[in-house]
Amino acid sequence: MFKIHKNKFKKGFTLIELLVVVAIISLLSSIVFASLNSARAKARDAVRAQDMQTIYTMLVQYSLQYNGIPTPNTYGVNDYGGWDYSSQPIGTPTFLSFLITGGITPRVPFDPTNNMPGDDTPGTYAYKYYCYPGQGLALGYRSEKTGVTTFYPRFQDPDWTCL
Repeated sequence: MFKIHKNKFKKGFTLIELLVVVAIISLLSSIVFASLNSARAKARDAVRAQDMQTIYTMLVQYSLQYNGIPTPNTYGVNDYGGWDYSSQPIGTPTFLSFLITGGITPRVPFDPTNNMPGDDTPGTYAYKYYCYPGQGLALGYRSEKTGVTTFYPRFQDPDWTCL
């Protein structure tokens, strides 16, 4: 008759070998994801810088059309001591809303993260703006890469007409 031989050595991977491979793949993927987060932060900073240029162009256009730009309209009143943030709470005037009502643009750019609850809370991001008589214009954003508020070049300019 035929004899069936059982193979002592089965083909395949042991549980330990599979666990080692999974651990190595997990370690490599965590390294890749960490570097991707850094790239995402740099990309958001690039968007912020581009938005500053766009907002600046809109402010120039508004200033030429209306002979100046308004002071921040925080909580419905001209606020000579505060900033206008792109992350203002719901129910308050929107960031640079005069650009919309003045017919300059249908939409004002917002920070990609836009989660700042108030004055420069670390780890939060929003665009900020002010224009005060005698002090001029300031427009800036907090960089994710450096954590420092970056003012758009030439934007702490006292020569602007603030209404």
